[in-house]
Amino acid sequence: MAIGMKETDKLLLFNSMEDESVIERITGTNLRDFIDPKEKMRVIYSALDSDLLYQLGVRLDVIWNDKPAELGEGSFDNLKRDFPYTDAFDVAYKDLKLRRTPSATQLWVIDRPFKTYSELLNYLKHYDPRSDEPRSAKEIATEYKRVHQVYQQILNGVSLVAGEFYLTLFTYLDIHIGLTLVSRMARQNPEVLDGLLTEYAEVARKHVEAWSMTGIKVFVSHDDIAWRGGLFFPTEWFKDHVVPLWKSIWTPIKEKGIKLIFVSDGDYRPLMDDIVQAGADGFHIEWDPRLPHDAMQALAEKYARGKILIIHPSYEIMNYGDPTQAESEARWIASLAREYPAIFLADVPGKKENIEAFYRKWFSLRTRPKIQI
Repeated sequence: MAIGMKETDKLLLFNSMEDESVIERITGTNLRDFIDPKEKMRVIYSALDSDLLYQLGVRLDVIWNDKPAELGEGSFDNLKRDFPYTDAFDVAYKDLKLRRTPSATQLWVIDRPFKTYSELLNYLKHYDPRSDEPRSAKEIATEYKRVHQVYQQILNGVSLVAGEFYLTLFTYLDIHIGLTLVSRMARQNPEVLDGLLTEYAEVARKHVEAWSMTGIKVFVSHDDIAWRGGLFFPTEWFKDHVVPLWKSIWTPIKEKGIKLIFVSDGDYRPLMDDIVQAGADGFHIEWDPRLPHDAMQALAEKYARGKILIIHPSYEIMNYGDPTQAESEARWIASLAREYPAIFLADVPGKKENIEAFYRKWFSLRTRPKIQI
């Protein structure tokens, strides 16, 4: 109902909480009784009455394995045995030296096959990302469909599972080339960069087309293009060089009427109108831009009547405030969400006592009818 812009009887929850002890105290569920991770996932999402999550392509034999991944350095071929994600990481990590650390969900790039700008230009003369993804969209869809079916079956009747593609376009550049050299190439050899972007866009579109074949109702396109202070490059550069390719990449999803949500780290507000024009039906606004209430209110007023918004509580309050302030933040989020059909609450890191206070208050206010808060 929400993704169709229809008002629901309860405020909407995206994903779940990480701290199982908080979930147990809030919901009264004893999670220690559940050993199977799939069964525990269903119990958690049911107890929280979570409405939506999005899922990358994963290797199911790895993602459900409790065995810690081996740490170390090497090529992706050396480290991929314990790497859970599929997506287009084979393409992004090709030719790179990588490191796995205990806390990171992805692999760190520690060396590339080019050290200087001239070496990069020479490397690109013999490099085509399309050659690293020889599969057809239909072949890739078999993998994504299996993942989606497994997760949607676990959460059948509980939560809607959306597909996600992580390496949409710019994030691939950041990983494979590195932001510093990409910035120089954008200034000195824009035609070379445009060629690389266009080639990789064909890879990305193939993956997006594959997701469109899986039966999903919502698709999330991830592309980190900003940090807290704003976009990595000038807004006009993204409009000219990236947005048209996004529109092409997303065409298979749009042609099937699947709702498209865009997500990036950082503050990408200057580009939001263009992202909508390219096809987005909503935004996940991460916690790291640390937008104040007036900025979040303005975004809701501008977009939330007809678009999906996934938002987080205040980073500062949840990490540095006290439980009373966390409760006040929950009241504010609930009040904002009641005004619009599809604002989802997303989790945020913070102090355990603040997270618990926030969710207790938010759950008490979750019913849609407007009440005095």
